[in-house]
Amino acid sequence: MRGNVIWFFLLRMAVVVLLAGAVGCKKNIANEDDTRIKPPVRTYIVTARIDKKGTNSSSEGTAVLKGEYDEHTKSLDYSLEYKNIDPQLIAFRSGAKGSVGTLITEIYKKGDGKPVADPIKGSLVLTPLQERSLLKGQWFVVVNTLVMTPEISGVLTFKQK
Repeated sequence: MRGNVIWFFLLRMAVVVLLAGAVGCKKNIANEDDTRIKPPVRTYIVTARIDKKGTNSSSEGTAVLKGEYDEHTKSLDYSLEYKNIDPQLIAFRSGAKGSVGTLITEIYKKGDGKPVADPIKGSLVLTPLQERSLLKGQWFVVVNTLVMTPEISGVLTFKQK
């Protein structure tokens, strides 16, 4: 009988130790949102020197684009000043260097009823695909005239603010 009491006591102690171990080792499972590291949201200073080098023309016209891109709002704010050129169309395009590229948007078009403002200012909210190509450095500005299409162009460059 004494052997049964010892056996019963040891069995109870083993159950208590196992339960204490199971309760003590419970892990807190963090939310997936807590475990992911979110990249910092950046703001960039955007510039483009627009001249005949981009098109291999003999144009004396030049332009400078200055702006800012905010990753949080996906907004590109810009101001474009030009001289020695009479633009018919100014546009953002995306593509590999030396290509015609894909039209993103027209910044200015002569004859649409708006007078030419100098500087030309505007804002553009980008889609995810547009943002990706912009940050890869594939965007450029083209300035078309009656003489040549495009007459001058320049690539957008970025500097983290």
